[in-house]
Amino acid sequence: MAKLHLNISKPRKKFKDSMGQANHFLITALIGLDYIDNIDNVECPPSFSTSWNPRDKKASIDRTRQYILNSSLTWSVDCLDSYFAGCNQEPKLIDNIDFIKDLDKAGRSVNERLISFSKHIIPIGDMADDYCIYKSFVGLAIQWRNNTIHSMGDNKLEQEHKDILLDSANRIYELFCKLDIKQTLNSFEEHKYPTFKEVTSIIRGIQRFVEIVDLCLITKIDINKYALNIINSHCRQYNIPKQAIISLPTDKLNSRIINILKNYSFSETAITGNYSGIEIDHIVDLWAKQ
Repeated sequence: MAKLHLNISKPRKKFKDSMGQANHFLITALIGLDYIDNIDNVECPPSFSTSWNPRDKKASIDRTRQYILNSSLTWSVDCLDSYFAGCNQEPKLIDNIDFIKDLDKAGRSVNERLISFSKHIIPIGDMADDYCIYKSFVGLAIQWRNNTIHSMGDNKLEQEHKDILLDSANRIYELFCKLDIKQTLNSFEEHKYPTFKEVTSIIRGIQRFVEIVDLCLITKIDINKYALNIINSHCRQYNIPKQAIISLPTDKLNSRIINILKNYSFSETAITGNYSGIEIDHIVDLWAKQ
C-alpha cells in the first residue's frame, strides 16, 4: 500500500533553496574581496563590459564588504518573511483559526508575523532546546535589518529578546563559534553595521528557528485534511475538473495523486520520529467522497 510522509513543508523547502547555502555564498564573496585586496594590479574582466578603477582600492573593498554583509542580512530576513507568508497561503500549513486571524492582522509586517508565530508555536521535547535563543536571534535580525536599510531607522529590540540573549550569553558562545552576544547587542544599539561573525550567526539562528517551527507545524496539522486541501488547491489552480482525475484507472489515479502531493514536499521516505504519514488509497477514498 502506497504511503507518503511529510518531513518538510513546501514553504520551508523554498526557504532552504534560497537560504540553505547562504553562509557559503557569503564566505565565497568575501574570499573574492580578500583576493582583490591582496593583488597589486586588478583588472576588470572583459566579459563585464565595464570599467573598475577605484581611486582608493582598500576603501572600495571595505565598503563593498559591508554592502555584502548588509545585503546578506536583508536577504535572510526577506526569506524568513516569505516562509511566514507561505505558511498562511493556500493550501495553508496552518489550520488554527486564531493563528490565521493573528497572521492576517499582522499584515505585511515581518515583526508582527514573528509575534504571531511566537504566540502559537510552542515546541516541546527536543525541539524546545535553545528555541528561545533562535527566536530572539530572529527578533534581532528583523530590527537590525530595518535599521540598516532605512537611513533614519531607529528600531529597538524587544526587551524579551534582549533578556533572553543576555541570559543565554554562555550558551550562545558555544552555539555560535564564540560569539560575544553582549558586544553584538552593543553594536546594534550603537547603530553599527553587523560584522561577518554576527551575520553568519544571525543566518544560522534564522535557519534553526524555521526548522523548529516547521517541524511543529507538520506534526500538529491534520495531515489527511492538509493532503485533501493540496489536491483541491491544485485542481483549482490548473482548472482541472475533479471528475477528470477520479475517472482515471486506479493505478493512474493513485500515481496522479502521488505526484500532486510530492509537489508539496510529500516523500516516500520517512525521517525518524515523523508521524505525518498518509495512505494514498485512504486519501483517494476521502477525496472521492467530498
